Amino acid sequence: MVLPLKLYTYMICICIMTKPVTLSNAAYEALKKVKGKDMSFSDIVLKLVEHSNNRQDFNKFAGVLKAQANELEKFKLQIEEDRTRNDEKM
Repeated sequence: MVLPLKLYTYMICICIMTKPVTLSNAAYEALKKVKGKDMSFSDIVLKLVEHSNNRQDFNKFAGVLKAQANELEKFKLQIEEDRTRNDEKM
């Protein structure tokens, strides 16, 4: 008596695409300092890109607060006083 033989074949494909990138020595060293031991260069590049995308462009706020002239002068004087006080503390 011959028992039926069943043969199963499993194929698992993992494709990781790589792209060569050229960096100056200074850029490489800067990334190397930031990345740490537990991160890859890809991880740190993605983190830096995400961080730069989250930053606010402050130019879009220009002119939003249209202060009256006397309020603006008061604000400037307050800044000057604060700077003088801070300089004296140092």
